[in-house]
Amino acid sequence: MSFSWYINRIKTFSLPELIYRVRQRYQTHVIDKRLFKKLIPVKLELPYSSIINDSEAHHSFFIFNTFVDIYKPIDWHIDLSSGKSFPLSFAHQINIRSDQFGSAKYVWEVNRMLFLTLIAMEYKKTKEEKFLELLMYHISSWTQQNPYLTGVNWYSNIEVNIRLINWHYCWKLIDAESLIKTNEKFRQFVDAIWHPLICNHVEYSHKHPSYYSSANNHLVSEYAGLYVASLTWKNLPNQKEIFEFAQKGLEEEIQNQHTVEGVNREEAAEYIQFINDFFLVAAIVGREKRVPFSDNYQKKLHQIAKYLNAFLDCKDNYPMYGDGDDGYLLCPYSKAHFNNFTSQLSTFAAYFEDPTLKRKSLTWDNKSNLLLGANGKVIFDQLKALGDPLGSSFFPKSGHYIFRKRKENFETYMHFDAAPLGFLSIAAHGHADALSFILHVDGKPIFVDSGTYTYHTHREWREYFVSTLAHNTIQVNKKNQADLAGPTLWLNHYKVQTLSFNMDHPLEVIKATHNGYKKQGVEVIREICFNSEKDEFVITDVLTGIGNFEIEIPFHFHPNVMIEKKESGFLLQVPGSRPVLLEPAPFLHYEIIQGQEKPILGWYSEHFGEKVSSPVLYAKLKCNATARLVTKIRILE
Repeated sequence: MSFSWYINRIKTFSLPELIYRVRQRYQTHVIDKRLFKKLIPVKLELPYSSIINDSEAHHSFFIFNTFVDIYKPIDWHIDLSSGKSFPLSFAHQINIRSDQFGSAKYVWEVNRMLFLTLIAMEYKKTKEEKFLELLMYHISSWTQQNPYLTGVNWYSNIEVNIRLINWHYCWKLIDAESLIKTNEKFRQFVDAIWHPLICNHVEYSHKHPSYYSSANNHLVSEYAGLYVASLTWKNLPNQKEIFEFAQKGLEEEIQNQHTVEGVNREEAAEYIQFINDFFLVAAIVGREKRVPFSDNYQKKLHQIAKYLNAFLDCKDNYPMYGDGDDGYLLCPYSKAHFNNFTSQLSTFAAYFEDPTLKRKSLTWDNKSNLLLGANGKVIFDQLKALGDPLGSSFFPKSGHYIFRKRKENFETYMHFDAAPLGFLSIAAHGHADALSFILHVDGKPIFVDSGTYTYHTHREWREYFVSTLAHNTIQVNKKNQADLAGPTLWLNHYKVQTLSFNMDHPLEVIKATHNGYKKQGVEVIREICFNSEKDEFVITDVLTGIGNFEIEIPFHFHPNVMIEKKESGFLLQVPGSRPVLLEPAPFLHYEIIQGQEKPILGWYSEHFGEKVSSPVLYAKLKCNATARLVTKIRILE
């Protein structure tokens, strides 16, 4: 990490946080290091596994754009994308913010051990000893390769807690409490390996909380992991204290990290499913153990579920604003990607017994079954499917506006982002995308957010994908709307204000502004008017400045979009949806750019670690004091 990164990070600290960070640094680099030096790695004899020793047995579990064979020994420190390995050194001194050792994100994804639930499910279904042996083998192997405080897998507290929650479900699936009484080999494994490892995880989680500017999804994970652990395993040190600490923290954070309308404040759409699962799992486990959360917690969780339903289109696609890294808390599937939004909606519908959350497209899947079991499925099956949104949903206090017109399988869907940059002083997972929009037609993405692709590696690509230019909004003087000071660190956050809105049929209108270009002396106002009778959007941009300034106006399209130049504009077509006619301001000269690398422009990343070239309509204009641009988008029959 560069010296400048540390300076920029310190700029985000309040005085109380600075004091906290000094104490935290003492914990990690003095107390933890002393303990690290005293620890003596224990060599374990790995439990026999007939599957591991069967050369013909293979089972692929996908990690981003690659996979791990869970029927074979695993190197817990290798980055599968680059082949590089992280060192077995003191965890807190490992550099993860470069590609020196590869991508920590790839390593951590394997070490979340999400695949263990698959193995536990196989054991529950078949009662074959080889699956229990395999589960014990992997946990023992992890323990052997990851001594406490050693290596990158003890670097991030969120990873520690994801493992705890996945182990909870493995414990439940295999009925570990009964096995301990009937299977001597398993009892010895629990006593000698698994329970001590769980205690180490609980101790680490409790001693390394993510407070102040780091109190985003990381803090939620820590509370959830500790809460679930305290209700699952007996004889944990300070068990009652940890339970009360975690429950109180979850009660506070479900309110702190969501708006009054139930919208997550991190401003990262894909993260919504990830964060929801921590709150949902905790609620379910609390209910099962008869220590339920407060009514206010349940009301907020229900509100969160309603926003989740509102922001999905008719084919259950979500608007990709902010970071997305394909992260899951639970993934009881072998396939590369699954739609956790729909899985979550099914679980929410059954948990709240709310038919307005059940869409006709929803099914009861492995994950919902893992969370709520057979009783949950009975409730789900009895609910009428009343959850398909037909009209627009506005969240003015949160800055998210969803225009929608739906009739059967035909849907016009636009998401307009008039929200803050992100959460807390670093806005870690937000993008500089104020007043941007995406458009889906009949469940097919047309105008898109460019995505994420990477975090700490490939710096130039990270800078592009989070930039203003990578979104369907206007860039001024080649500057982002906020200052990127590190891969997940923003300074000088902009403020967005909704100036007016109405939902009077057939015209729905929103006007908003942001001050991201105040330093440039430029005010930006965007108005979007949706005429649902004509199926037409009129986007009016007014920029007012002091003197001369230059603007860039990109329109980013999904890779499947075919663009045809017409006299009146550009015809946009995607197989399976109605065509769209884009009529930009007539005095602008637009060019189509795709896959450009110097400078970077015209790329799309649907999943973390993947990118493909994608068409962008790009124009720029030199302005003197003011500019007014009118863009029309019509959905054709």
